[in-house]
This record gives sequence, structure tokens and C-alpha cells, in this order.
Amino acid sequence: MKPLLLVEDSDPDAEALMRIAKRLPLPVPVVRVRDGENALDYLYRRGAYADVERPVLILLDLHMPGINGRQVLATLKADPDLRAIPVIIFSSSVEAGDVEGAYADGANSYLFKPEVGPQLQATAEALHAFWFRAARLPEAQEPEA
Repeated sequence: MKPLLLVEDSDPDAEALMRIAKRLPLPVPVVRVRDGENALDYLYRRGAYADVERPVLILLDLHMPGINGRQVLATLKADPDLRAIPVIIFSSSVEAGDVEGAYADGANSYLFKPEVGPQLQATAEALHAFWFRAARLPEAQEPEA
């Protein structure tokens, strides 16, 4: 199974999500990067990420230092080789401007990130049930050489 790319600057949030992902009925491989710059390097296979596999799904935090989630999202959705990869915004922001802006930039979904604990577990299970069981994900196509 191709990985889920988790773009998250919070270590506790990322570690909790990765623990949950390992315990799901169909475990999903999760690759984590800490910021927007590394997310773009990963997706464009630059530097240390030259040999990585394209993710099947991206879980993207909005508010990160440097290149933020909205900038990453806009870049991905403008690229013909990357735009088909579903992007789920996973943010603690409930600001209407963040939600509307994410959808305007091409987000496939916007999930509120609860505190680490039972609500995070339930949210992760719901995300898994929809995206990895109910939905049909596009095959991650490799760009033409």
C-alpha cells in the first residue's frame, strides 16, 4: 500500500496519529514531514526524498512555520502531476476563512484536529473508514520522464 503523507509540525499530534494508524484494522503506512518545505521536497522527490514513493493521500496541517499548508495545497493543486492526490486539511483552526480558503484552494476535505485522546482516535478511525475503505483513491501516477 502506498503511504499517507502526514505534514504536521506538532510532535505530540504526529506521534499520536502514527500510533493510531498502526492499530487500525488495515494499517496504513504513514510518512511524516514537519513542514511545508519538506512536504514539497517529498512530493517533488528532491534531496533526501529522491527515491520515495508518491503518497496515496495527504493529511496537511494549515498553520506551520515557513511554507504553510495553504501554500503547499495551492502548489499541489496547480501541478498536473500532483493535483489528483487527495488532500485532507487537518487543523485545529475553526476559522471560517481557513475552512473556506482551504476548499477554494482545492482541499478534498477539512477535518478539525481534536486534542490527543479519544476524540483524535475517533477522528482517525472515521478518516480511515472513509478514505481507505469507502472511497476509491486514484492510483498515484508517476510523472513521465
